Amino acid sequence: MGPSWLVVLLGLSCALLVEGFTIATKELAKEATEEEAKAFLEEYNLQYGLLLNEATIAQWAYDTNITDYNDEIAQNAWFKTSTYNDEAFAIADAFDTTGFSEDTKRQLKKVGSRSLNDTESTELSQAISAMGKIYGSTKVCVDEAEEECYNLEPGLTNILSESKDYDLLLTVWQKWRDQVGRANKPHYVKYVELKNKQAVLNDHDDLGDEWRDRYETDDFANDVVQLYKDMEPLYLELHAYIRRKLFETYGEDKIDLLGPLPAHLLGDMWGRFWGNLYTMAVPFPDKPQIVPNEEMKKQNYTVQKMFETGNNFYTSLGMYSVPDTFWNMSMLEKPDDGREVICHATAWDFYDGEDFRIRMCTRENAFEDLQTIHHELGHVQYYQNYKKQPQVYRDGANDGFHEAIGELMSLVSSTPSYLSKIGLLPGYEPDEEQDLNFLVSQSLVTVSTLPFHLVYDLWRWNIFSGKVNESEWNNEFWRLKLELVGVAPAVDRSDVENLDGTALFHINQDYDMIRYFVRTILQFQFLESLCEESGHTGPLYRCDFSGSEAAGSKLAKMLELGSSLPWEEVLKELTGTDKMSTRPILQFFEPLHTWLQEQNAMNGDVIGWEGRKEF
Repeated sequence: MGPSWLVVLLGLSCALLVEGFTIATKELAKEATEEEAKAFLEEYNLQYGLLLNEATIAQWAYDTNITDYNDEIAQNAWFKTSTYNDEAFAIADAFDTTGFSEDTKRQLKKVGSRSLNDTESTELSQAISAMGKIYGSTKVCVDEAEEECYNLEPGLTNILSESKDYDLLLTVWQKWRDQVGRANKPHYVKYVELKNKQAVLNDHDDLGDEWRDRYETDDFANDVVQLYKDMEPLYLELHAYIRRKLFETYGEDKIDLLGPLPAHLLGDMWGRFWGNLYTMAVPFPDKPQIVPNEEMKKQNYTVQKMFETGNNFYTSLGMYSVPDTFWNMSMLEKPDDGREVICHATAWDFYDGEDFRIRMCTRENAFEDLQTIHHELGHVQYYQNYKKQPQVYRDGANDGFHEAIGELMSLVSSTPSYLSKIGLLPGYEPDEEQDLNFLVSQSLVTVSTLPFHLVYDLWRWNIFSGKVNESEWNNEFWRLKLELVGVAPAVDRSDVENLDGTALFHINQDYDMIRYFVRTILQFQFLESLCEESGHTGPLYRCDFSGSEAAGSKLAKMLELGSSLPWEEVLKELTGTDKMSTRPILQFFEPLHTWLQEQNAMNGDVIGWEGRKEF
């Protein structure tokens, strides 16, 4: 069924199409019926899936073995996919959709996009690839003889998470940025130029405008700012409390109780998650531990056992187990054969409905990594649930949904109730002090991230829009970090060669960061709904819905939708509301907020810092 042009267009290599033929098919599309449009979509979804599978296989080969050869293959595969999408978009955009069903209209809107010319597409691909190679292969030497040199994972990560040596932490922090951020800058300048140009080709003002438009909301930027205003009082109290704990650890010559937090002392390379500060921040350290690193060591939590534990969490909800191929096709540990790899933990969908993997340099017996495993398996669960959707709908309802599922599962699998259930907290008994220990541990990986993620995209939105001159990009980054996050570098970063924002995987690999802000709000809305479905009674922070097939079934129904409906409708399907709301997260942390206010007042700590900007 359908005209012969459809078969020709989607059956031949896209490279064979010439301008005249493309225009002719666009003219035919204007006269096409909805049935012919559906036939076009059916063929597009099939062919696009095949191309995505080919490109993802090539990208996996590169990310798990960084070589120029693998890089060239991956870039060629993505170029082929991009070319196909460009030409398919021209057809989809030409259909007269008057009278078409809403589903057909929605699918057509998700077909392809306009691409840069061949030369520029190659330049863009090369820029992103070069930044990934720098990020994945850079080693930092921590001694003067330059004999002790480490990649980010696991070496530098372990230092930043475990050491309390102020100078060593500063050395690692500074050298990583001097080597990665500076090397990335020329590539990032090219990336901004070309991604902006591509965004304009697709009827957006710039790349930031394109990212915001993905949320299909009239004033998304103001929406997220308002959400943060709701959360800011809690963040300010947490900031003051952590500043006091850093003061007690490092002393008055290192920590100013009226100033921002030093950027290198926050437990990871970027200060994104403060979870590694828990041992210094725990309110009641004499209570039994709720972070079971030592128990994991006693029970020999190998990498395999850690992933099996994560998989069992999902099957206890009546949800999918990972496919058999997951175990031999994934990269669950850092290879010891000398290969350079990208270690940043990511879940992969190979777009064939069968192959799902995780790439991660997992550390044995590390609770932080066990939490990450539950998060990444959340992505895999999402992939498996929407695998029967047309290819254009195989995505989260919005970018934040995918991340919210991962963080939701990381949270629930970190509850003392769940950890007790699987034998990692033997003899645990909940009480108010234990509750506060748990709430602090969770605030350090949720509340603390909100201004962090917001700033990274406020920064880039300013860059993409041209509001900030290139020579001021790095200064703008640190201005926003100071004003909104209350974090500052302990050494001068004003050199125009620096571009510290690009020393983070997501920035140099073309991910928006607002998805992680959105996910933190959504995950607590999801939590509230699923706890209610599981029959939980009592405070939200004590909820553990693991093992509830009723909760798993309700969640699966939402995941199955993929992006087939506007995200507000998908949200309503699970939560009963079509609006993002801070009410559940504020309810979850209410006892902690009250306790922090009391502690900060008792210590005489000022809330805020010099240089803070009022929202």
